Amino acid sequence: MRGFLLNLEKIDRRWVYLALAAACTMPFLVPVALPIYITPETRGVYSAIESCPPDKIVLLNCNMDPGSVSENQGQLEAVIEHMFRNHTKFVTVSIEWGPLAPQLIDGVVEKMTKGDKLTKAKFPDVRYGVDWANLGFTKGGWQALQQVAKDIRKQYPTKDSRGNMLDDLPIMRGLHNIDDVHLVVDIAYGPMEDWIPFVHGVYGTPIAFGSAGINTTVYYRYLSSGQLAGLLVGVRGGAEYDALLHPRFEERLIPGTQRIRNMGSQLIVPLAFGHVVIIAAILLGNIGYFASRRRRRQNAE
Repeated sequence: MRGFLLNLEKIDRRWVYLALAAACTMPFLVPVALPIYITPETRGVYSAIESCPPDKIVLLNCNMDPGSVSENQGQLEAVIEHMFRNHTKFVTVSIEWGPLAPQLIDGVVEKMTKGDKLTKAKFPDVRYGVDWANLGFTKGGWQALQQVAKDIRKQYPTKDSRGNMLDDLPIMRGLHNIDDVHLVVDIAYGPMEDWIPFVHGVYGTPIAFGSAGINTTVYYRYLSSGQLAGLLVGVRGGAEYDALLHPRFEERLIPGTQRIRNMGSQLIVPLAFGHVVIIAAILLGNIGYFASRRRRRQNAE
């Protein structure tokens, strides 16, 4: 037994990698369901969108890129599904960091409105230019945020991301400045904190973030101060939001249903299993270390 404990400190790291790969792959092959517990920060985003009046829109700033898709796409899917379900109009922009984001946004919306080979369209009646619009990518940092708040047409003067004239889009007739916006949602690997001083601080417009998990610790201070309405934390945020939209446990997590499954719900189980393997590896390594240290003390005596 002692020899076994001593060997735990010397486990070949390749076995750890293999166990991690197996743990993360298994949920894609065998349906596994885990309960989802809703955190206050996720519920804050949901409540902010739920309370949007019919004469206002949501401004969605998305700077998701291929490197952050695994964490941000589930958040984006959940937020857009919620707005489509509530008939909440929204306009997307990609300010400063996301030149590929407009294409990724179109892909998410197309899957919901047109479907694909695996899923039927959930919102086939959504009309581009009436229910939503994608204005595309622009640079400008905090100055661009200020300009969007004062007069969005000066930052986006003529065309949207698809080449349509903005004057031809009915949704743009009701969007002039921040007074027409109920909520700003920023989804990115690291959302722009400038929304808080330059938009929320000046105009009082509620702000919500969706961020990669590794970056979210710096945003909790804004939750505590009341400057953020809510925060979606990585894969977990997308899965929690999905749970709010689809409270039936079996419908939300078990594959095979006809609805479009949120990427957050798809990835939360592999993520949880991977964490279990990492925690187990840490525990085994520490057991081996303390057994080895005890052995060295005994030999010294």
